[in-house]
Amino acid sequence: MAAPRPTFNLGSFLEKDKLKTDGTNFTNWFRTLRILLVPLKMAYVLEGALGDAPADDASQDEKNVYLSRTDDYNLVQSGMLYSMEAELQKRFERMGAYEIITDLKAVFAPQARAERYEASEAFFSAKMDEHGSVSEHVVKMSGYVQRLNALECQIPDELAVDRVLQSLPPSYKGFVLNYNMQGMTKTPSELFAMLKSAEVEIKKEHAVFMVNKTTDFKKSSRREKAKRGGPKRDGKSVVAPPKAPKPKPGVECFYCKGEGHWKTQLPQVPKGQEGWQGREERRRYI
Repeated sequence: MAAPRPTFNLGSFLEKDKLKTDGTNFTNWFRTLRILLVPLKMAYVLEGALGDAPADDASQDEKNVYLSRTDDYNLVQSGMLYSMEAELQKRFERMGAYEIITDLKAVFAPQARAERYEASEAFFSAKMDEHGSVSEHVVKMSGYVQRLNALECQIPDELAVDRVLQSLPPSYKGFVLNYNMQGMTKTPSELFAMLKSAEVEIKKEHAVFMVNKTTDFKKSSRREKAKRGGPKRDGKSVVAPPKAPKPKPGVECFYCKGEGHWKTQLPQVPKGQEGWQGREERRRYI
């Protein structure tokens, strides 16, 4: 005697993710439905119609099989209707389980294909910004993988790892090269842990690079100033006036005859030749 199949309230589980009238969650809803029906051995209901009842002269075994199948179809139909919004319930309440699924696929499958196209495009074109957060990037990439899997487009772990490595910025070039050279085969979770450690070292290297770059810039600026020479007047280089000599102890001031400061008699500059340099020359003695 065959063991009895497990039974539970199918509708109560599907109610958590009711199928919306616009079908935006059809892919998730259908996936959940299949997952629930497999252990109940009722997934076949979604793959073909119930068919006609056996003839009156059919054997009792045939009649019993048909009755058992009818119970399965009715249970699945009730669960499906229970997990739909009111508008969809009214539309499908007189249809069988297989007919409901066939109709839903015809209406919402093109929408699911468009959604899958957008998710795959985002996944295969994603690039991490230089010096961005590797945690945020990996979470985003994981979201794309989960979305594609939910849309019945399975992404193997190996492909997910390769795509994450391809999406890293140039600062991770050494990490990617080392990963491939060593022939590593990590799961997405293990790769994420490795990237977190690599991110710390890469940020340290970047900080050191910025400090060295700033120091080199300051040195270069000082060299450029030295090359440009001293002060300029009217766009032309001029000789900077020499600094006035410091007074020597015991030297007498020309004007007050005191000590501690030093003023000598002004040099005589010919009249009409007292230009800027002449004025500077006189200022040295004041």
